[in-house]
Amino acid sequence: MEKKSVLILCPPPKERGGVADYYRLVAQYFHSDRVNVDFYYTGKRGTSNVFNNRLLTFAKDFFSLIKILGSAELVVLNPSLDPRAVVRDGIYHFLAKRVFQKNTVVFFHGWDLDFEKTIGRYASNLFKAVFNFDRGLLLANQFKNTLVRWGYDPECITVETTIYEAYGHCSDKDYNRVIFLSRFEKNKGCLEAIKAVEILLREFSDLTLFMVGDGALTQELKEYAHTHNLLNNVVFTGWLEGEEKNKLLQSCGIMLYPTSYGEGMPICLLEGMGMGLVVVTRPVAGIRDIIEDGKNGLLVDSTNPEVFAERLKYILANAAVSRSISINSKREAELRFEIKNVTKRLEQIYFETGR
Repeated sequence: MEKKSVLILCPPPKERGGVADYYRLVAQYFHSDRVNVDFYYTGKRGTSNVFNNRLLTFAKDFFSLIKILGSAELVVLNPSLDPRAVVRDGIYHFLAKRVFQKNTVVFFHGWDLDFEKTIGRYASNLFKAVFNFDRGLLLANQFKNTLVRWGYDPECITVETTIYEAYGHCSDKDYNRVIFLSRFEKNKGCLEAIKAVEILLREFSDLTLFMVGDGALTQELKEYAHTHNLLNNVVFTGWLEGEEKNKLLQSCGIMLYPTSYGEGMPICLLEGMGMGLVVVTRPVAGIRDIIEDGKNGLLVDSTNPEVFAERLKYILANAAVSRSISINSKREAELRFEIKNVTKRLEQIYFETGR
């Protein structure tokens, strides 16, 4: 039987970010007797944000894409629900669906709630006309409900997950080692994480917080740690990848992520769960679909560092609860989010769409 040809539009694998990481693993682990996947890399390359460079990159992507679309049976696009991505991928989707009449899957990895309100108020019909996909993939039931409200058929929308690659974990977790793993950006909760640990140090002097990542707030966070005499307990590692990142995750017991960002389903949380860490985070978007408070993690409604410190104290003071959450967390991650299981679901989605 001839394999179904699928073309996936996504960022280059060397780019930083969740979508690039997702498809780097998909490319490595996707194996099928029914579906053949090819990748076409689009979007920003490197760190340049100059408008003319972005426009030139888009033009090159657009005209190169025209040359290869004809050979694909199914086209998979991977935007976020934000103005720039919706315009760019809206043009790509129009080209694939309307001009080349291809079946399409659109996987929304990120979701800007303010932009959702704008679309809902002024342009939901236009959005639906542009993204008239055969199947939509989303990272939260909350987002699915929005598309259904805009007129999409719920039967053509699937709530999927992001992914992680299993590495192994230590059965004896060190809960005095806490990790924050994400970009250092506004609303990711990086400063709140430092402040929560600062509060706890009054009672738990052996705590160490590993701040893993980089970003716009790096200098501000380092200055805060310096001026509050926290550098013995707050370690800035920079951006870590691969085995170096996995070994650090393996050595920690708690993942702290006080985000108020418009998350989809952060890969960092899945990585932490897969290592058996106790994840302490907030019920934002897709997070509420994967973590049940007290069972496979802890959810905090507030962004107040004092509240997060209390939840961390609960973990540190209750070894039996910590072990139970750790076991449940790892089991849930392996069943639902590990790359080998996710690629099986993707293979089925790709094979069935448009048939």
